[in-house]
Amino acid sequence: MSTNVMQTAIPIVAYCASSITMTLVNKLVLSGFQYHMVFFMLAVQAFGSVALMVLANRVGLQVRYRAMNKPDAKTWFPVACSQAMMLYTGGKALEYLDVPLFTVFKNLTIIAVAYGEKWVFKATVTPLMLAAFGLMVMSSLVGAWNDLTFNGWGYFWMTANCFTSATFVIHMRKVIKQVNFQDFDTVYFNNLLTLPLYVILSIVQENWSGFFSYYGDKANADELSMFIRGMFVSGVAAFAISYCSPWCLRTTSSTTYSMIGALNKLPIAIFAMMWFPDPITAGGVLAVMLGFAAGLVYTHAKNLQKREQPSGSQVLPPPISMDRLDQNTANGSVGSKDTSTDK
Repeated sequence: MSTNVMQTAIPIVAYCASSITMTLVNKLVLSGFQYHMVFFMLAVQAFGSVALMVLANRVGLQVRYRAMNKPDAKTWFPVACSQAMMLYTGGKALEYLDVPLFTVFKNLTIIAVAYGEKWVFKATVTPLMLAAFGLMVMSSLVGAWNDLTFNGWGYFWMTANCFTSATFVIHMRKVIKQVNFQDFDTVYFNNLLTLPLYVILSIVQENWSGFFSYYGDKANADELSMFIRGMFVSGVAAFAISYCSPWCLRTTSSTTYSMIGALNKLPIAIFAMMWFPDPITAGGVLAVMLGFAAGLVYTHAKNLQKREQPSGSQVLPPPISMDRLDQNTANGSVGSKDTSTDK
């Protein structure tokens, strides 16, 4: 195998592996233990991302980010808060829904973002995109119809996540040009600004007294050990996605990157079906396949639109996955100038 092929294949495999790991570990942490600590998990992921970004920068990896400063922090804080809402509602949805069904309904966010951008940025929706939206709606209806473990709270949080995700993406695209953020600037500011928020909300909202009482019992020591390992892997995976996404984008192309994001939904669903004991039905598999096809069609439509639109025009967003930082890194190329405050 040639060196060029290996240089392209390694970041693609790394991105896919980190994406799959992140989703499956999040599902395990949020539904596999006695206590479901969503804010605590988000705090661990934010801390892991910031700490490992600083470490990667110190050891000479290609991780450059703007130093925290008051003007940018003040401008970006509302965006970071909207991301926090998106991640929290996504975590709650993942707590109640199985992963394949979550991937199917996550596609509906694309429709919300598309029409939000059509309203805010006057972006266009092509006939091929409408075909993709039809497949997305169909896959969601098939998935809901064949959901043997129907949970009303899961659908409530999934609906909330679709709206908060669309709000985050649109809000970020309005603000990111003001601050001229690069690849890792968005990731660094989002995680550092929301880390104190997650810690405070975890202390106030989550049942820490019950947590310590339950895991203080030696009979639950093995479960606590697995919980700690899951949290650790979740924090590392959060950084891995933030690093592998721009790495993959730099070594391939935006077209290839967006297609990988669409293709990666299938192995995520397959691994989830193998790993978790949720019931598998023919209708559920069909819903996943329809959602997978919808992602491919939409990615192709978006890439066609990107080639046809003049430079600087608004184009609709790439398919949204469950990656914690997918929306950030997909927009990392908006800025074009380095700043003197880069680390």
